[in-house]
Amino acid sequence: MGNFGYAFLTLAEFIQEAEIEETKCREYIDIGWLQPIEKDTFLFSPDDLLKVRKADRLCRDFELPCHAGAMIVDLLEKIDELENQLAQLRNSV
Repeated sequence: MGNFGYAFLTLAEFIQEAEIEETKCREYIDIGWLQPIEKDTFLFSPDDLLKVRKADRLCRDFELPCHAGAMIVDLLEKIDELENQLAQLRNSV
């Protein structure tokens, strides 16, 4: 993966770095899970690369549709967030 810092990625760069097909990327956009920063020029945040890679791997490994992979990644992120909050609460007691 390249080092883009805070620079935004074009659609072509994002697809290359995420290692997914353009049709799959557009499907994530169509379902509203992947939201380009600039819709007209399709600029993406580098932060979205990891979540798209995770979803795509889940979809390939378990033969899932895009929306299922996206939902699983969202749920895993939420669980991680809640576990972090719980750990902070336990440490503050």
